[in-house]
Amino acid sequence: MKNGLTKRLQHLGIPRSILLLALGGFIQSTGNALMWPLNSLFMHNILGRSLTDAGTLMSGQALVMLLGQFFSGFLADRLGARRMMLFGFVSSVLCLGLMGIFPVWKVYAPGLLGFGFANAFIFVPLNALVNLLWPEGGRRGFNLIYVFNNAGVAIGTALGGIVANYSFRFVFLFNALAFFTYFIFVLFGIPKKSISVTTPSKTKKERSALSKHPHELLTHDLCFAVLLPLSGGILMVWAAYIQLTTVLPIIMSQLGFSLPQYSILWTLNGIIIVTLQPLINWSIHFWAHTFTRQFYLACLLIGSSFVIFLIQPPYAFYLFAILVLTLGEMLVLPAVPAAAAQIAPGDKVATYQGIAAGAASGGRVLGPFLGGLVFDHWGGQMNWILALSFIGLAIFAFSLYAQAEHRFRLRLSEVAQ
Repeated sequence: MKNGLTKRLQHLGIPRSILLLALGGFIQSTGNALMWPLNSLFMHNILGRSLTDAGTLMSGQALVMLLGQFFSGFLADRLGARRMMLFGFVSSVLCLGLMGIFPVWKVYAPGLLGFGFANAFIFVPLNALVNLLWPEGGRRGFNLIYVFNNAGVAIGTALGGIVANYSFRFVFLFNALAFFTYFIFVLFGIPKKSISVTTPSKTKKERSALSKHPHELLTHDLCFAVLLPLSGGILMVWAAYIQLTTVLPIIMSQLGFSLPQYSILWTLNGIIIVTLQPLINWSIHFWAHTFTRQFYLACLLIGSSFVIFLIQPPYAFYLFAILVLTLGEMLVLPAVPAAAAQIAPGDKVATYQGIAAGAASGGRVLGPFLGGLVFDHWGGQMNWILALSFIGLAIFAFSLYAQAEHRFRLRLSEVAQ
């Protein structure tokens, strides 16, 4: 059986280490999805805190995670991505365990902040590790992790309410068990010797051109000018995307739709991500074969979904809008870390991943803040105008990325000659 699995993986061209990271990610995301949809409910109904308290703590968690993403990328390049992941797992298990054993505000509040910070030490090094373990895989490695994670989310969100009805303690403890399982996968399944130090797809001359001053200021890197607009683009995409969880449930409720009808949209989102990968692969193969084209097509699809939400259609159109939006999400979210890995100097792979991930977290902080202000002052429909404005800015940022990436490639060609 083991030989059969190995041959199958060899046929697909997927290293066993990458599949192990994907399977661990599936288990971890299943456990995590038991918890994150219920955080506000737990704080309000169980701990007796106001929604203002809940919102403030969750915004604080996003800010702490943003900070952790910058630090984790920097440290992973110096101490090792695998080592930082293991640190993140241990810290996450400790935080979740304390929250499960002592479900009181004085433990839960610092525990949730610590959990957000610890998560940054898992997922930024994970992206760096995917690139180091399978540099020739390009987008495929990141996409595999993305699909497995979303499959776990679809299952976890379906089970979360059942587990919480029995005991909220088990929500946290099962999540801790999931993170511990992923820790075991990485500790014993990803040996140190299997990780290369630099990306072999670049020559020695190219690596020196990418980073003229290794381990020094990022601004000395030729490719930093490419990373900045790439990060700006994903920041704007997330600022737009997060409106779906910030205001869409309220708007749908005001229009007379039920909470289960809103929840079905996210169930559909997970199903689409898992089942329609062949359609995304086809679009990439026949047209969107560059990252720039993937970003443009993604923005077009996501923007189109916001136009549908803007016109307040019947419920069937909401389902169609989620289909369109999810296809755009599938194009852009795995592509950004892949694009960052493609341009990163060999000694700063994790640092570049941290900056890109931090920009995405910045969008998740900026979007709800501005979205809440717009909703309170001008009503829910203006939130979709705001989201479309963010998408317009994302297209502009990605156009700057395309120009910078073109200059970067010309420079690499000159160096190679």
